[in-house]
Parts: sequence; structure tokens; C-alpha cells
Amino acid sequence: MSTAAKTKKKKSSAKRAKRVKNPPVVDAEEIRVPISEEQFSRLKKGEATPEELSKEALPPKQETLQKEGIMLCHWNGRFGNRMHQYAYGATYSKKFNVPFILPGEWEGLRLFKSQKHEVLKDDELRLWFNQTSKEMDTLESRGKAVDQFNKRTGAKYEYVNPDIPKQVYGGKKAVYFDSVCAYHPKVFKGQSAKYLKEEVFAFNEHVKNLDVYKEFEEKAGTYDIAHLRRDDISNASYNKSNIQGYSVVGKGSYEKAFEKHGFDPEKMEWTSDDRTGRWHVGRVAEEKMGGWRYPEGCDYLGPDLIFDWLHDFLRLYFARTIFRANSSFSWWAGFLSPTAQVYSPVLDKQFIYGRDNNGEEKEIEVEFVKGNHPHWMYDRKDIRIGK
Repeated sequence: MSTAAKTKKKKSSAKRAKRVKNPPVVDAEEIRVPISEEQFSRLKKGEATPEELSKEALPPKQETLQKEGIMLCHWNGRFGNRMHQYAYGATYSKKFNVPFILPGEWEGLRLFKSQKHEVLKDDELRLWFNQTSKEMDTLESRGKAVDQFNKRTGAKYEYVNPDIPKQVYGGKKAVYFDSVCAYHPKVFKGQSAKYLKEEVFAFNEHVKNLDVYKEFEEKAGTYDIAHLRRDDISNASYNKSNIQGYSVVGKGSYEKAFEKHGFDPEKMEWTSDDRTGRWHVGRVAEEKMGGWRYPEGCDYLGPDLIFDWLHDFLRLYFARTIFRANSSFSWWAGFLSPTAQVYSPVLDKQFIYGRDNNGEEKEIEVEFVKGNHPHWMYDRKDIRIGK
């Protein structure tokens, strides 16, 4: 080997050693595109950054046709909250005759007969939208990605905030949003109950042919049910280290409401996401549970079950009466139900379980009123969707 070659090899090795000296601690979930085993090895050794590998994984840039539309740049929350975002995007799309663009598919693709969206075609922008690392999972980061997309394609997308009345249905032809779309009355006032029920969120034939659908359809309007929300909102450890806005409504509040509104508590059915047995003993421990991942949402569990929560949703949907929770999940079940009279908790107070008052594990007591209009969050105005 020549002296020059030896020198070149020595420099290359030194450079590589320098890069590996302090390798970053990374999670493979930071990269939301497929990478090879060789690329993953380089990532773990510190020989490449997530950003470098993301660029390597991208296919050649393509010219996009989606220069107009209302674009959701980030999903907020789980299925119930996602339905609010979808309702807003589909409504805006219909009002102003522009495409409704998602950063990826969602659970509704497997549930509803009519899809009012299309998936973002631009691979690079979609990649930036679906990042989950703390540094990149921000509105600021997504906004910069849109700016670069605009420069690269000639599009003119602008940010809109649905919580600002002048922006919610402003009529601009190229906009993007990042919101639950459930916190201002004008969001709901501009929507159509008929459109949402008959076109956007009407179940497809596959769902209607499920055994579980037929089971509850046969019993439609013959039973009363209460939805008791627990899961993450009753997890004190989670609440201490994560943003939490939901209180735990005490079971006693439901029981008082049954008496007040003339229902026999012995005949009331219950459904809950509590699998600890602490509040609700009706769950089956062997039930098949799915995971959750971003941006896809809930894990698909096959054609017979679809999602682990669909049984609960249909059970609420076909009830005669629903005493719903402080939950967008049971709010939507009540709104879409062809049979149910809904009673709702009035959230006039807030107490975060296991966090407030020096970590006190306290449930709140509230009144229930007839109707689905009370908001499922504390200190929010009623939800009244247009006809």
C-alpha cells in the first residue's frame, strides 16, 4: 500500500472514530420511514443521524398536484378526538370545494363507507409531518416544513387556527391546521349534523355485517348503559408526568343521576376502559387488546374485530339511553346513535387525579343533564352542531 493510501485510510479511520466517540442515544421510532439493517446499525453506532438516514430513505422528489386543500399536519389524540378533526376538515373541504388532505390513513378508513380525504402525496412533507421525536414533533417544525414545501412546489399553504373565529371557516384555498377542532362554538356551528351522520361517519357494509354489529342492532333501543371513563385519566403516575386535562368523574355521580332521572341502577349496563377491576368489574381480562402508534392510530385486529374498542362503541351506539362520560368517544357514540337519549355530565370543576392537591387521588362529583350538548372538557362551551 502506498504512503498516500495509508495516510488517507488513517484520516478516514480517525474521522469515523471521532463521530463514534459520543454516539447519540436514539429511539428507532424517531424515524417514521423504513430503513435497512445496515442503516439502523449506523444509526446506533453514531455514524449517521436520524436526519441523514431520513433523507437516504426518501424516494426521489416528485412534483405534487396538491397545491390546494385543507391539510391536517398532525393528529391530536385518539379516535374520538380524531373524529372532531376529521369532521372539521371534511366540512371545510365541502364548503370551499378543496381536497381534505391527511398525513396518513386513519381508523375511519376501515369503518366508514365514504372517505372524504386523500393522503398527502408529497413524501418529504409527509415524513416531516409524522415525526415523533420531541425536537421535531412541534407546530414550529411542521410549519417550517410547510414553508419549504411551498418554496419547492410553488404552493401557498397558510396556517389556520380553528379556535379563532375569523379563521375557522375563512374560505382560503390552501391551508393547514393542527388542532383538536373542538374548542370553539363556531367550529360546530359551521358543521352539518345531517352531513356528518349520513355521509362522513356512516358505517360501511363490512362493519354492518359483523357479528357484533348485528348482535347490538337486534337489541337496538332496548337497554340503558353508562360509560365510565378511566384508563389514562385515572393513572396517577401518568398524570404527574404528562399533560392532562380530564378529571375522574365519580361513579357515585352516575348513581345519583340514575335516581334523579328515573332509572333503575340494577338494570343499568356499564361499559368502561378500566381493566384494573378497581371501578368496573365487567371487563374480560382475556380480551384481545391492540396497541396504538402514531400516525396510524389504533392497531387493526383483523376483519372480525377491527379495533379493540369497536365493541364498546357499538354497544353505546345502539342503546336506548346513554349516560356518557367526559369523553369525546362516548360523545360521538351518542351523537351518531339512531336510538339513544343521552344524559351528560356537566363539568363545572376540574381536579387532575393523582396530581392536584399534592397528589390526592380524588374523583369529582358532578350533575348529569338530559342532552348531549355539554362539552366533554372542563370550562368549554356547549357543543351544538348545525342542522
